[in-house]
Amino acid sequence: MKIALCQINPTVGHFEYNSKKMLEYYRRAVKQGADLVVFPELITTGYPPQDLLWEAGFVEKNIESMISIGRQTTVPMIFGYVRQAGHHLFNSAAIWRDGAQVYNYDKILLPTYDVFDEDRYFRPGNKPGVWSCDHNGKPLKIGIQICEDLWDENYDCKVSQLQREAGAELIINISASPYHEGRLLDRMRLFEEKVSTTKVPFLYCNLVGAQDELIFDGQSMAINADGELLAQGKAFEEEIVLVDLDQPATAQLKTVPREEELYRALCLGVQDYFRKTGHREAVIGLSGGIDSSLVACIATDALGARNVHGISLPSVYSSDHSLSDAGRLSKNLGIDYKVIPIQEIVEVYESTLKPYFARMERDVTEENIQARVRGNLLMALSNKFNWLVLSTGNKTELALGYCTLYGDMSGGLAVISDLSKVDVYALSRWVNKVAGKERIPESCLTKPPSAELAPDQVDPFDYEVVSPLVDALVEERKAPRELIDQGADPETVYHLYHLIRINEYKRRQAALGLRVSPKAFGVGRRIPIVNHFNGKRDR
Repeated sequence: MKIALCQINPTVGHFEYNSKKMLEYYRRAVKQGADLVVFPELITTGYPPQDLLWEAGFVEKNIESMISIGRQTTVPMIFGYVRQAGHHLFNSAAIWRDGAQVYNYDKILLPTYDVFDEDRYFRPGNKPGVWSCDHNGKPLKIGIQICEDLWDENYDCKVSQLQREAGAELIINISASPYHEGRLLDRMRLFEEKVSTTKVPFLYCNLVGAQDELIFDGQSMAINADGELLAQGKAFEEEIVLVDLDQPATAQLKTVPREEELYRALCLGVQDYFRKTGHREAVIGLSGGIDSSLVACIATDALGARNVHGISLPSVYSSDHSLSDAGRLSKNLGIDYKVIPIQEIVEVYESTLKPYFARMERDVTEENIQARVRGNLLMALSNKFNWLVLSTGNKTELALGYCTLYGDMSGGLAVISDLSKVDVYALSRWVNKVAGKERIPESCLTKPPSAELAPDQVDPFDYEVVSPLVDALVEERKAPRELIDQGADPETVYHLYHLIRINEYKRRQAALGLRVSPKAFGVGRRIPIVNHFNGKRDR
């Protein structure tokens, strides 16, 4: 039996586009000899549709698409859609064959954690799906699952086991599983565990593409009853993965270096955000530092050099090497580069405010004026030329509030907001290594990081120490005492915890950021702005 796993890239709410792409891939799969064609979860709507499900006509249009697609089938097709029964909605899988719907399954396990909120919209199904069909004149029972049905270890309902008990000889899971670092190996371990307990082949069809902050990596898989890998889809690319269940397993799990995986994910996130929002060109404030240099590299690879504009905005505190490094970077990447000095504008701001700041010392206020002038100028260019501003702050800076609201935080997309400062350096070194030449100037990698908003200013953190602690507090949700017991300096840990807590208000106003870690600053992390919990209860 040949089964085609079609990992495609839909657009949320674009029913015509999604339907056309599904039928294109369906026909290609049939021509390749597929006996069954499979598409991901909620493929008619795109994932996640969120509150669009409550918009008038949205669910109805999804059902119209489902029927229109299904009526054009010959060989069986499995795909995800939204089913409506009265006032209730279900995350469902439809099976169509020869122009008629022959089976329907409603997702049982609805994830309501991290970036998922399906319990807000859907009712759970009540019966594990087992579709009885025939293949070459022989009866065949196929277990049908939708995404979370596979991840049942924390639920009372063990979907895979119930399907096996109901006679399933093969299990197919259609999914929209977002990417984060380490996700592939997590899935593989789970697949192997399920196969070892059910003793049946397991096929997994995953979404690919990006939607807002979420990135979907594809990497659909097929595993035989012996736990051997039959096939694996490409990462971050659309593909038909044709699986022949009768052939011996010859595939080996494909993994790539960590830096390459993160970089490719971010490139796809940028590319899809621009394509799906209708933007074409990006503008980036180039400081000559490592963060903006990496963002410029990602944007260039995602959008093409001719669609990226780098702007240097020097003040009196900008060093000569900052300008020269920004210029070298732009030349290396082949992007448009302009210099717009800001000192005169800054002086006008300061002279205007001087009567109101009389007898007060210069402080962070004056530093932030520079950052906000830069933000205003970048937004002016954005408005005039329809360039989308890419903000350049990393996760460590956003966590600690080492960023200026309405200044360097201005932008439409925060490309590296889920990369720690340490990872920014790691990816930048990888960029040069894989290119075999200098794309990011070496001096950007070696000079002390600085915002250059005051004389001889350098960042007030040892990032090699601070970034891992921030990641432990945010991503792993470790308590301060736990880190202290592991040897971290108590004063440092509690200071970082305090900074993370008090800067939530800034992050709420930040540009949308691309998620590549298990816990990003976004929809999967919901911390109150008014928050007096200080983490010191365990002292």
